[in-house]
Parts: sequence; C-alpha cells; structure tokens
Amino acid sequence: MITCSDSRVPVEAIFDAGIMDIFVIRVAGNVCDVDERGSIEYGLAHVNTPVLVVLGHTQCGAVTAVTHAILGTGHPLERNIPPLVDNIEPAVRKAMADNPGIKGTAIIPKAIEENIWHGIEELFMESPSTREFVSKGYAKVLGAIYDVGTGEISWLPETKTLEILKRVEADSSKAVAEKH
Repeated sequence: MITCSDSRVPVEAIFDAGIMDIFVIRVAGNVCDVDERGSIEYGLAHVNTPVLVVLGHTQCGAVTAVTHAILGTGHPLERNIPPLVDNIEPAVRKAMADNPGIKGTAIIPKAIEENIWHGIEELFMESPSTREFVSKGYAKVLGAIYDVGTGEISWLPETKTLEILKRVEADSSKAVAEKH
C-alpha cells in the first residue's frame, strides 16, 4: 500500500492489520516517485504482495498546498518540498482542466482523486516489472480514497486502472526492462 504520511491515515488500524500483514509505503501526497516505485517493486516481486493500493485521503495537505501554489495563494515552501510534490502538480492541473466549472480550492477533492490516477500512471510508465505483474494477473493495482472525517474508504474503479495500463503499454516512451 502506498499512502500519505498524514497521521490521520493509520493504515494498519483502518484495515485491522497486524505486523507483517501489509507492506506500507508512506510519503506526503502518496506520490509514486523513484524511491516509492522501488519500494513498490520490492513489495510485488520479493514480498509477493498480490494487491497494491494507492490510497489518497480527503483534506490532503500536499494536494492542498500544490493547489494553493497553482492558484497563487500559497506560501513559500522549504527547499526539499517542491521536488517532493512536483508529481502532484500535473494531477491538480488536469483536475482543473477537466472540471472548468469548479473554481478555487473547491477543486481539491477532484485533484485528490486525480493524484491517485496520476500516481498509478507514473508507476506504470516507470516500472516495467509492475506492468508485467499486473498484465500477467500476479497482482492488482487499486485506487482508493480514505475519508478522514468518516473513516470510510471509497474504492475507485479498477477498470480505470486497467485502462491506464493499456494506454501506458501502447506508449513508446514508457520505461522498458533492462537486459542483464
């Protein structure tokens, strides 16, 4: 599971999981950058994890900060935060483009969902082994949103994940497996 580092998303408690029940990767904004993709590959290939969940959450501070930055209402960020959250910017911009009637910070819930889809797409673009695990049916990739107010999880349609995988597999710019 890749999820946000926000303490309001206590993954082990949410899923009633004990030690060694789930493999959790926590990072601000549940982004799928290099370190996270490497951790995901390890979980799928060596821990034999059958399901990868990209778990976003309501009121996500990282998505909110990026939205404010794009809207010009943000504050200066510390040196290492922009490269951490730069993966979120395309998701926020796509949410804005796809929902032109939603103005200002009201776009944040749409951006949170789009950030999950963007993370899944980045994972598939940059991880040939993850694509292979999913294509061969060894693992599933699911998106979900945890509501920090109600404690409920909204599962996103797996069909969209498979559409993203199909689109990425047809993309000639995707990362390919290295030959050893």
